[in-house]
Amino acid sequence: MKKVIKYTLTAAIAAMTATAASAATDTPDTVTQPVDTVLCVKNANCVVVTENTNGVSVDVRGVENDSEFQTSYTLAYDNNSVIKSRQSFAMPFSLKVDRCNDIVGMLQGVHFGFTGAVDAPSQMNTQMGKSFEIGIDNIIFYGHKFGASKRNMLSVGMGVNWRNYRMTGENRFDMDNGNAVITGYPEDADGKFSRIKVFSLTFPVSYTYYSPVKALGNSYLGFKLSALLNWNSHASMLTVYELADGTKVKENYDRIGQRKFSIDVMLGVQIAPAVSLYFKYSPYDLFKSDTASPRFQTISTGIALGF
Repeated sequence: MKKVIKYTLTAAIAAMTATAASAATDTPDTVTQPVDTVLCVKNANCVVVTENTNGVSVDVRGVENDSEFQTSYTLAYDNNSVIKSRQSFAMPFSLKVDRCNDIVGMLQGVHFGFTGAVDAPSQMNTQMGKSFEIGIDNIIFYGHKFGASKRNMLSVGMGVNWRNYRMTGENRFDMDNGNAVITGYPEDADGKFSRIKVFSLTFPVSYTYYSPVKALGNSYLGFKLSALLNWNSHASMLTVYELADGTKVKENYDRIGQRKFSIDVMLGVQIAPAVSLYFKYSPYDLFKSDTASPRFQTISTGIALGF
């Protein structure tokens, strides 16, 4: 069943995809031909435009009230044609291949935020304004859109995250018989800072909803709820202080007994094209040992490029 609205091939390419392709025949005598309607479809569910050196094709799959409908049109290029093509991506930090209901992408969610400790001991003087995290939500990901409006999407991916807990004041992080503890600095020492840094390989499982409500920059307000499966492959501890005689001391530990596997819950809100805010909570203690004295959970919040 075909319902008709007139589209030229160039209009279909320009309006329905981010890739435009045009062909011009470079001959001595160019004759302007009238434009013919080559493909007419109304309310198409999915339009795929494919272009290569042989030509360009438009494949239409499904229309209103007929999900089985399919038609296509192919325009072959002449051997002496000059092909000009242009590609653009909607997000400066995200590369996507969108094939109707399925999306494969890279470099989505380059984020920076501040880290805070929840239920930490009183002597652990970490400040959220001095502790931070950076990372990429998805180095690579796969998403599947569903629902009649295609506003819903489930996705899985792989990313990385560096998280830093920085403490200043009279106390520092230290190790005691393989367990992390909080102690004071040596007598008459001038403590500079003490920090813990954790590197994680993350595997986000996300549900995204793109609402019809307009946000900044003519974009649509979007919401994302994610469970981040973390493999905390490396963590280190560094303390810097100065003794009374002016000697500078650095104490560094690479094996601090961090929990190897944890899960974070994250909520993201898209507020502008390629810009989102996020809030993240980890209910797991950073250290796996029950004898480690700084027992605390983690929150973080910040901004991400790509959604």
